[in-house]
Amino acid sequence: MPRARFTDLELQAVYALLAPTDTGAPSATAEDIAAREGLDLAADLAAVRRRTARAASRRRSEGGGRRRENRRAREEFAFEVLSRRAGHLRRSELWALAQAWTRVGLWPAQLGAWVGAVGVNGAAIARDCRTAGIAVSAMDIVLDGMRVKQRLRGGEPVFCVLARATACGRSLFD
Repeated sequence: MPRARFTDLELQAVYALLAPTDTGAPSATAEDIAAREGLDLAADLAAVRRRTARAASRRRSEGGGRRRENRRAREEFAFEVLSRRAGHLRRSELWALAQAWTRVGLWPAQLGAWVGAVGVNGAAIARDCRTAGIAVSAMDIVLDGMRVKQRLRGGEPVFCVLARATACGRSLFD
Protein backbone atom coordinates (compact mmCIF):
# COMPACT_ATOMS: atom_id res chain seq x y z
CA MET A 1 0.00 0.00 0.00
CA PRO A 2 1.53 3.36 -0.96
CA ARG A 3 2.05 5.83 1.86
CA ALA A 4 0.05 9.03 1.75
CA ARG A 5 1.89 12.23 0.86
CA PHE A 6 0.80 15.64 2.11
CA THR A 7 1.93 19.08 1.02
CA ASP A 8 1.75 20.36 4.58
CA LEU A 9 4.93 19.23 6.36
CA GLU A 10 3.32 19.18 9.83
CA LEU A 11 0.46 17.03 8.58
CA GLN A 12 2.95 14.67 6.91
CA ALA A 13 4.90 14.39 10.18
CA VAL A 14 1.75 13.58 12.17
CA TYR A 15 0.72 11.00 9.58
CA ALA A 16 4.18 9.42 9.63
CA LEU A 17 4.02 9.18 13.43
CA LEU A 18 0.55 7.66 13.62
CA ALA A 19 0.25 5.66 10.42
CA PRO A 20 0.45 1.88 10.64
CA THR A 21 3.36 0.14 9.04
CA ASP A 22 2.97 -1.83 5.82
CA THR A 23 2.30 -4.98 7.84
CA GLY A 24 -0.82 -3.43 9.36
CA ALA A 25 0.68 -3.42 12.83
CA PRO A 26 1.07 -0.18 14.78
CA SER A 27 4.33 1.59 14.10
CA ALA A 28 5.41 1.55 17.76
CA THR A 29 4.63 -0.19 21.03
CA ALA A 30 3.76 1.63 24.23
CA GLU A 31 7.35 1.23 25.40
CA ASP A 32 8.71 2.73 22.17
CA ILE A 33 6.40 5.72 22.39
CA ALA A 34 7.23 6.28 26.08
CA ALA A 35 10.96 6.10 25.35
CA ARG A 36 10.65 8.48 22.39
CA GLU A 37 8.70 10.98 24.49
CA GLY A 38 11.13 10.67 27.41
CA LEU A 39 8.57 9.17 29.78
CA ASP A 40 9.49 6.62 32.40
CA LEU A 41 6.45 4.36 32.27
CA ALA A 42 8.17 1.02 32.71
CA ALA A 43 6.91 0.56 36.27
CA ASP A 44 3.36 1.58 35.33
CA LEU A 45 3.27 -0.72 32.31
CA ALA A 46 4.63 -3.61 34.37
CA ALA A 47 1.96 -3.02 37.04
CA VAL A 48 -0.79 -3.04 34.40
CA ARG A 49 0.54 -6.28 32.94
CA ARG A 50 0.66 -7.89 36.41
CA ARG A 51 -2.92 -6.83 37.18
CA THR A 52 -4.11 -8.13 33.82
CA ALA A 53 -2.33 -11.44 34.32
CA ARG A 54 -3.72 -11.82 37.86
CA ALA A 55 -7.25 -11.05 36.70
CA ALA A 56 -6.97 -13.55 33.86
CA SER A 57 -5.65 -16.29 36.15
CA ARG A 58 -8.36 -15.55 38.71
CA ARG A 59 -11.05 -15.87 36.02
CA ARG A 60 -9.59 -19.20 34.92
CA SER A 61 -9.33 -20.54 38.47
CA GLU A 62 -12.84 -19.47 39.50
CA GLY A 63 -14.39 -21.02 36.45
CA GLY A 64 -18.00 -20.48 35.57
CA GLY A 65 -19.53 -22.37 38.51
CA ARG A 66 -19.06 -19.67 41.08
CA ARG A 67 -20.49 -16.98 38.82
CA ARG A 68 -23.56 -19.12 38.16
CA GLU A 69 -24.02 -19.65 41.90
CA ASN A 70 -23.76 -15.90 42.55
CA ARG A 71 -26.16 -15.14 39.73
CA ARG A 72 -28.63 -17.70 41.02
CA ALA A 73 -28.45 -16.21 44.52
CA ARG A 74 -29.06 -12.71 43.11
CA GLU A 75 -32.00 -14.04 41.08
CA GLU A 76 -33.49 -15.63 44.20
CA PHE A 77 -33.09 -12.37 46.12
CA ALA A 78 -34.72 -10.44 43.27
CA PHE A 79 -37.52 -13.02 43.19
CA GLU A 80 -38.17 -12.46 46.92
CA VAL A 81 -38.23 -8.67 46.54
CA LEU A 82 -40.54 -8.84 43.54
CA SER A 83 -42.88 -11.39 45.11
CA ARG A 84 -43.36 -9.07 48.12
CA ARG A 85 -44.29 -6.18 45.83
CA ALA A 86 -46.24 -8.10 43.18
CA GLY A 87 -47.73 -11.15 44.83
CA HIS A 88 -50.49 -11.26 42.22
CA LEU A 89 -48.06 -12.38 39.48
CA ARG A 90 -47.51 -16.04 38.63
CA ARG A 91 -44.29 -17.69 39.70
CA SER A 92 -43.01 -17.95 36.11
CA GLU A 93 -43.64 -14.24 35.54
CA LEU A 94 -41.82 -13.39 38.76
CA TRP A 95 -38.82 -15.51 37.71
CA ALA A 96 -38.67 -13.76 34.35
CA LEU A 97 -38.78 -10.37 36.05
CA ALA A 98 -36.15 -11.49 38.59
CA GLN A 99 -33.83 -12.51 35.77
CA ALA A 100 -34.36 -9.15 34.05
CA TRP A 101 -33.58 -7.29 37.27
CA THR A 102 -30.49 -9.45 37.83
CA ARG A 103 -29.17 -8.45 34.42
CA VAL A 104 -29.37 -4.78 35.47
CA GLY A 105 -26.49 -5.55 37.85
CA LEU A 106 -27.73 -3.88 41.02
CA TRP A 107 -26.47 -4.64 44.48
CA PRO A 108 -29.14 -6.26 46.67
CA ALA A 109 -29.46 -3.10 48.78
CA GLN A 110 -30.19 -1.03 45.66
CA LEU A 111 -32.68 -3.46 44.16
CA GLY A 112 -35.52 -2.65 46.55
CA ALA A 113 -35.07 1.07 46.06
CA TRP A 114 -35.13 0.81 42.26
CA VAL A 115 -38.13 -1.54 42.26
CA GLY A 116 -39.93 0.89 44.54
CA ALA A 117 -39.09 3.81 42.28
CA VAL A 118 -39.80 2.40 38.82
CA GLY A 119 -42.02 -0.60 39.59
CA VAL A 120 -41.60 -4.34 39.19
CA ASN A 121 -41.63 -4.08 35.40
CA GLY A 122 -39.05 -1.28 35.35
CA ALA A 123 -35.81 -3.24 34.92
CA ALA A 124 -35.18 -1.64 31.52
CA ILE A 125 -35.87 1.81 32.96
CA ALA A 126 -33.44 1.17 35.83
CA ARG A 127 -30.80 -0.07 33.39
CA ASP A 128 -31.19 3.02 31.21
CA CYS A 129 -31.10 5.32 34.25
CA ARG A 130 -27.89 3.73 35.47
CA THR A 131 -26.40 4.03 31.98
CA ALA A 132 -27.28 7.74 31.90
CA GLY A 133 -26.03 8.23 35.46
CA ILE A 134 -29.39 9.08 37.00
CA ALA A 135 -29.48 8.19 40.70
CA VAL A 136 -32.38 6.41 42.37
CA SER A 137 -32.54 9.30 44.82
CA ALA A 138 -33.52 11.57 41.91
CA MET A 139 -36.77 9.71 41.24
CA ASP A 140 -38.76 12.04 43.53
CA ILE A 141 -37.50 15.28 41.94
CA VAL A 142 -40.31 17.26 40.33
CA LEU A 143 -39.70 18.44 36.77
CA ASP A 144 -42.36 20.64 35.18
CA GLY A 145 -45.02 19.49 37.63
CA MET A 146 -44.35 15.75 37.45
CA ARG A 147 -41.95 13.50 39.35
CA VAL A 148 -39.10 11.85 37.45
CA LYS A 149 -40.36 8.36 38.28
CA GLN A 150 -43.82 9.21 36.94
CA ARG A 151 -42.31 10.48 33.70
CA LEU A 152 -40.22 7.32 33.30
CA ARG A 153 -43.11 5.00 34.17
CA GLY A 154 -45.25 6.92 31.67
CA GLY A 155 -42.83 6.07 28.88
CA GLU A 156 -40.74 9.22 28.58
CA PRO A 157 -37.21 8.23 27.49
CA VAL A 158 -34.47 8.55 30.07
CA PHE A 159 -32.42 10.99 28.01
CA CYS A 160 -35.47 13.22 27.51
CA VAL A 161 -35.94 13.34 31.28
CA LEU A 162 -32.24 14.11 31.65
CA ALA A 163 -32.49 16.92 29.08
CA ARG A 164 -35.57 18.31 30.82
CA ALA A 165 -33.72 18.30 34.15
CA THR A 166 -30.78 20.09 32.59
CA ALA A 167 -33.09 22.70 31.06
CA CYS A 168 -34.67 23.24 34.49
CA GLY A 169 -31.27 23.53 36.13
CA ARG A 170 -31.72 20.38 38.22
CA SER A 171 -29.20 17.57 38.66
CA LEU A 172 -30.30 13.95 38.64
CA PHE A 173 -26.87 12.60 39.54
CA ASP A 174 -25.65 11.54 42.97
